[in-house]
Amino acid sequence: MLEYFTLHVLALIFVAAQFGGMAFFAFLFTPLVFKFVARDDAAKFLRQVFPVYHRVMAGMAIIPALILVAGHAYMVEVVSLLSVAAVFLFAAQVLVPMANSARETGDQAKFSRIHRVTVILHTIQFIVLFVMFIRLTQ
Repeated sequence: MLEYFTLHVLALIFVAAQFGGMAFFAFLFTPLVFKFVARDDAAKFLRQVFPVYHRVMAGMAIIPALILVAGHAYMVEVVSLLSVAAVFLFAAQVLVPMANSARETGDQAKFSRIHRVTVILHTIQFIVLFVMFIRLTQ
């Protein structure tokens, strides 16, 4: 039974978990926070959650990349996953603090621009993970 549980399958599980986590966070968790919590409180709460989310998601991309390094045939996947991780870390270290600063100073235009960039990057990461999932299933 365990002969099917290979490093390749373990990497696939991590990619699937990350894809699912990103979908859950974007399409269920965040909208529900804004639905059931007052807007200002929801924004404050999510400002605390986003850095943790980005770091966890970076780790979830690094782990399967490291697993796949051993399989020398997965360089496209490794580079893609490490790129996804780098974008998550960039968002955690640069974009989230910039967005928080703009929100705290009341610069709605700057916050909106940063938010738009983070949404675009998140969407690209989501697509990359989907493609990596498909590639790893073949």
